[in-house]
Amino acid sequence: MNIAKFWAGKMYGTNTGNLFLELENTGPDISGTLRIMDAEHGVAEYSIKGTFDEKLKLSGDPVKGPPDIELGTLTAEAILTPEGNIRGTWVTSIGTGGAFTAYPHHGAYPENVGQAHPPIARQLYTKNIFLGSVRLFFSDVKQLISYIQEDFNSSQPVVTYNVRGSQVTKFAEDFLNEAHSLGPLNYLKITTQEPEPGGYGINRLIVVELNAQGINEVRGQSIQESWVIGKTEATAALLKPSERVLITSYKKFGLGLNHITFLAMLVFMPEIANWKDRALFVSVVFFCLP
Repeated sequence: MNIAKFWAGKMYGTNTGNLFLELENTGPDISGTLRIMDAEHGVAEYSIKGTFDEKLKLSGDPVKGPPDIELGTLTAEAILTPEGNIRGTWVTSIGTGGAFTAYPHHGAYPENVGQAHPPIARQLYTKNIFLGSVRLFFSDVKQLISYIQEDFNSSQPVVTYNVRGSQVTKFAEDFLNEAHSLGPLNYLKITTQEPEPGGYGINRLIVVELNAQGINEVRGQSIQESWVIGKTEATAALLKPSERVLITSYKKFGLGLNHITFLAMLVFMPEIANWKDRALFVSVVFFCLP
């Protein structure tokens, strides 16, 4: 499992400030350099190493820091969020500690650095497309992930799903490797995002969220209106052949399986003249309701 090479974020706790993590090895074994800009004491640099498998685990030794400031050995542990960021806690051998968040970055400069921000960079477009009842097989999910990834160069899709009562978040590659052993899933969320080219820190993203007990939806966001409309509509069209038309049709009118069963009971009851037989029929239907 690999993660992005460049991460920038914030640290909180006994010390606060900015952080920048530059990785030489991105997984499963991690190594690189962590630079911290402490709001009170200034810049410190750590040589870090660790692992990334389900969780990110890091340890670091100080390389240099502010004069007359003691720096302890650093350890940190974090999780990958459904949005593709990392969030966790840190402690040092001298007793300091706290929380941190970090976000993936290209590590390259946008083409229009130094120019005034054009108006489009200040406008963020979003589009939501609601889907009917959808049933996907492994090949469909694999095709969907591959299609979503086409417009994203530096980030991997992240998949969130429910299994055995727990919610799990993994990179798409790792999810696909073990998907055959998971069995049927009643919740699946695929998220991909990365900074817009020349977008001044704004992310473009696509989210596909499928829920057997709720709403199925494709969501998109970008500073480019044509891209967000085209990508969300094309993604929804890719899922259209997997839509279960009958279930979608009766849900459109607010009808669930319980409603349909109850209506069927009302249709057949007048044919039963004896009240005892009616009572028996109602009892049977009641226990058959899902």
